[in-house]
Amino acid sequence: MARARVSPVQIDVPESVLEDLYLRLDVARLTSPPILDGGESQETIQRIEGLLTYWRHGYDWRAAERRLNAVPQFRATVDGIGLHFVHLRGAGKSPLPLLLTNGWPSSFAEYLGVLESLAAAGFSVVVPSLPGVGFSDRCLDQSLSRSRLADLFDELMTRVLGYSRYVAHGDDIGGRVVSRIGIHHGSSLAAFQTANWFTLPSSAHEADEAEQTYDSASEAWGQLHGAYAHVQETRPHTLAYALNDSPVGLAAWIAEKFLTWSDPATRSALTDDDLLTTVMIYWCTETIGSSMRLYALRDGARDELQPVPVPASVLVPNEPDLPVPPQSALQRAYPLMYRFRRLDRGGHFLAQESPETFVSEVTAAFAGYLP
Repeated sequence: MARARVSPVQIDVPESVLEDLYLRLDVARLTSPPILDGGESQETIQRIEGLLTYWRHGYDWRAAERRLNAVPQFRATVDGIGLHFVHLRGAGKSPLPLLLTNGWPSSFAEYLGVLESLAAAGFSVVVPSLPGVGFSDRCLDQSLSRSRLADLFDELMTRVLGYSRYVAHGDDIGGRVVSRIGIHHGSSLAAFQTANWFTLPSSAHEADEAEQTYDSASEAWGQLHGAYAHVQETRPHTLAYALNDSPVGLAAWIAEKFLTWSDPATRSALTDDDLLTTVMIYWCTETIGSSMRLYALRDGARDELQPVPVPASVLVPNEPDLPVPPQSALQRAYPLMYRFRRLDRGGHFLAQESPETFVSEVTAAFAGYLP
């Protein structure tokens, strides 16, 4: 089968989109003072409101656009879906192909600060934009289960880019996607690292206290922090009316996740420019609604989780309140798990919070596969 055509692209948002944005920001109605006894901290609210002020009076999208366009970006049609992706070739005679894939509410921009270091370390780095997010197709008429995403990304790596074997690292939704690449495409995935693992239940007669504690803690996390996921799973279109029309609403919805899932010790590395660039990618492409479909779409039988027959590394970020999985539970899901790392610094958005740590962990995970 002939390879799909790969076309270089550059981001160039029309000036009319920016002018419309500034008009909306000028007439925005902020809900201050903060609601008493709400779930958000005063610190988070203050940071969001400062972000909104900077967005209108200091942020420079054209400068951000130039930074984004400084990395090689492409589009290709993969199984009928237009995928946007970064492809930076690594140093050396035979650099190791590395797939990096993020989740929600992030974008490919999460990895901008680590690309050059990974390339210098001997990786050829590919960063696709999730379908429905940013500059990939919105796919409003497509089914987008995690296994479908795994199929698309494996096809991008193999049939489109010509890599017969590669390694992969995934964060958030991307972490579940790389696990499914291992389930369905083990012949092309040599090894992977996930920062968003899954576990498989133990048999009924096994009573592992650590696993029971982990299950209870995971359920408690969902109760305390999971409202966003529940509404995006059950009422995505209703929510999209608000977020697609209001830049303030969109920025608050996205920024709150960056400001609560990140490690407090490394949160200051998430600059206002970084946060707003991610928000702008969703705003300018009008993809917040399509991105939330990744929560709402029901997975089919093929998407059921099963042990992954590929060498795996599990990376646990230092995210507030995040339960740490027992290795016994992970071992059932990842029987070839060769590495388990629990970070003491750097949270959910590790590549932006601590780029040096991210590069170090990825390099260590795949050291045995580098030439």
